[in-house]
Amino acid sequence: MRPRDNGETVELDPTLQLHLTYQRPDAVVLTAIGDIDLATAPRVAALLWPRLLTKLSSVVLDLSGVTFLGLAGLELIAAAHAYAPYRDVEFTVIGGPTAVERALRAGELAGASAGRP
Repeated sequence: MRPRDNGETVELDPTLQLHLTYQRPDAVVLTAIGDIDLATAPRVAALLWPRLLTKLSSVVLDLSGVTFLGLAGLELIAAAHAYAPYRDVEFTVIGGPTAVERALRAGELAGASAGRP
């Protein structure tokens, strides 16, 4: 996978590819392509948590390229969703294919957005 625009490719793996794009200096999109499961969720967390802990005002997790979202991924999203308001970070999840949307709904995270009022 090649870097896009002003982003950087951070993972090259056949199971999960991760890409960071800074839309503005204070806003980042973390795009995942592939499966987020017990084996790959730690790699997503390794990129997501540092961004939630910085001075960014907006963090977007784009799941539009995700083909499978397992329990470990749902737990990660739920934890980030709960934590973001404490850091005054707007955390938004962009859903994906039907299977991903179903997982988000099952985890009561469909349309997940947290942070600034």
